[in-house]
Amino acid sequence: MEEKNRYKALIEGRVYTIVGHRSREHMDAVVQLLTQQLQQLKELDPNLTQEDRAILMAINAISDQITKEEKISVLEKKLGLG
Repeated sequence: MEEKNRYKALIEGRVYTIVGHRSREHMDAVVQLLTQQLQQLKELDPNLTQEDRAILMAINAISDQITKEEKISVLEKKLGLG
């Protein structure tokens, strides 16, 4: 069984400990992209609360996930895998 890694991330001034199987490099990339996107939301609407920005990020992430899963499903059917 793969050992879980503990990763400390500084996001919007708060430290979060993330536990999982992903590499440090993967988590660095995730935190960097998350920080960039949160900053973009802050610039687009400075009146959004930190909670509002987090919820919008979650909505965007889930929407992207569903879109990618649909594309994978279509490709699997074309390849005769689904």
